[in-house]
Amino acid sequence: MPLTTETTRDCQGIVHVGTGVVTGEELVQGSDAALKLVQNTQNFHYEFVDLSSATGLEMKDEHLAQITAIDRLAAVFRPEAIVVVVAPRDEFYQLGKKWESQVKDLGWNTHISRDRAEALAWLHERFPARKKSDQVADGAG
Repeated sequence: MPLTTETTRDCQGIVHVGTGVVTGEELVQGSDAALKLVQNTQNFHYEFVDLSSATGLEMKDEHLAQITAIDRLAAVFRPEAIVVVVAPRDEFYQLGKKWESQVKDLGWNTHISRDRAEALAWLHERFPARKKSDQVADGAG
């Protein structure tokens, strides 16, 4: 599967890593997996979506609508979540910005970046507990 979803060792984050061609259905499944995690625990305060190894995207508008609907449900459980998307390719970046505009009213702290190192630095600034452990995306790719 070109998109994997894993939790960090410290259970503070959810990391999605895309390789090869990522599909909208996989992104929906990843969002749904994150929703299930936040519904059932007090852990998981951020998501890190890393598309730096993805080569393409097969996604329809209906997939983005599903992801946005799932995120609205997740915001009930995590109204102050942090979401970082690493999107080096134009199509990923544009999709990330489109998603960001659709969830801007949720109160989440979101960031779309073309550079993984910059995205990690941004996350470290906003989630200080992350600095104390190498749990986040460092071990995910």
